[in-house]
Amino acid sequence: MHYLDNFAGLGRQVYILCLARVLGAVSFLTSFMTPLLYKDVLGMNSFESGIWISVSYGAGIFGTMAGGWAADRMSRKKVSCIILVIVGITQFWAAAVCRSRGVIAPVVIGFGAGYGLFPVLSAMVADVCKPEKSTESFSLMYLVQNVGFAAGPAIGGFLFHRHLVGMFVLDGVISFLSVLVVALFAEDHYDPARNALAPSFEGGPHEASTIRLLFARKPLFIFVCSMLVISMCYQMLNFNLSLQMSDLFGVADGSRYSGLIWTVNGIVVILLTPLIVTVTKHRHQFLNMTAALLFYAVGFGMYGFVKSVWLFFASTVIWTVGEIMINTGSAAFIAANSPATHVARFQSTLETATAAGKTFSPVLYGALLNVISYEGSWRMNALICIAISIFLAAMYRRYAVPKGGSHE
Repeated sequence: MHYLDNFAGLGRQVYILCLARVLGAVSFLTSFMTPLLYKDVLGMNSFESGIWISVSYGAGIFGTMAGGWAADRMSRKKVSCIILVIVGITQFWAAAVCRSRGVIAPVVIGFGAGYGLFPVLSAMVADVCKPEKSTESFSLMYLVQNVGFAAGPAIGGFLFHRHLVGMFVLDGVISFLSVLVVALFAEDHYDPARNALAPSFEGGPHEASTIRLLFARKPLFIFVCSMLVISMCYQMLNFNLSLQMSDLFGVADGSRYSGLIWTVNGIVVILLTPLIVTVTKHRHQFLNMTAALLFYAVGFGMYGFVKSVWLFFASTVIWTVGEIMINTGSAAFIAANSPATHVARFQSTLETATAAGKTFSPVLYGALLNVISYEGSWRMNALICIAISIFLAAMYRRYAVPKGGSHE
């Protein structure tokens, strides 16, 4: 189809980094099973499970900040390889202790390190992609990441009850395969010493505070804060949904269906991302997010009413459209508003915001499930999405309309 031409001519480096990204995403196959690991294998209740999941995302915050900081100060290729080696080691460690509470430590460390990889790879793409192909380059990264996120949970859901040790071992093998891809084929196009002398967006020095530079770009600051709240809503899919389906359909079928939900999500991303990029790439990110959050509201809200597994899959298709609209433009929006000296750190603000939202969400919803039902929490989630959509529509009129809808 002609809209696949969006992803032609992006450059060899972008395609290699996409391969590393898809392998990195597949290696998150154990992470999607974490709520069931804590509940069904370790015997935790929903509140305790929520706390440990939040700890994992807290490690993700540290990982993204550390990864972004390191990637702006040293070889990005070396930083990505170090991260992948750490992830691989933690998965083999987890395999050895997966039926005891000793598994919590490698799960948390591996999750934090894995999150640190994404801003590094995004910065490496920003280093080489053509300005006119920025949205397409980052959209392809998002698409292939979801190929991995489609395959990973399906594999994890299949192995979880049958070969728990094998699930972690496979994860470790994939991580070390990613190391080989980056080490042998990726190239470093970033020179920390040279960029240390480059001016910032405002013409100031390189060592200006990342936080101060972020505050100075109000649309970008609003975007990052919005992504924090949006990620809290999205995280219910990783926490609430698997528990809800386990309760509705039983532990065995619930874990299988939970994995297939993400497979459906990944398939929709693969099929619709090229088309949605064609429609949205020339629109301001605030406008895209305003529409996307309405898809979230409908898709998440349906989980508050449906009982049939097929309707669970149908609602997945709906909210996935919103996910595509948000994620295909996010990294490009960050890159368009980043100083050359802070590309990785500004990319890490996006990952940090989403990790922060996912850190708070399990504790909040884990406690909330003690007083309201799964269905009630989804309805509340839908109302929050509608409120954010209205807010971003107002911010679009405030900041983008006076500039003709420009991203900058």
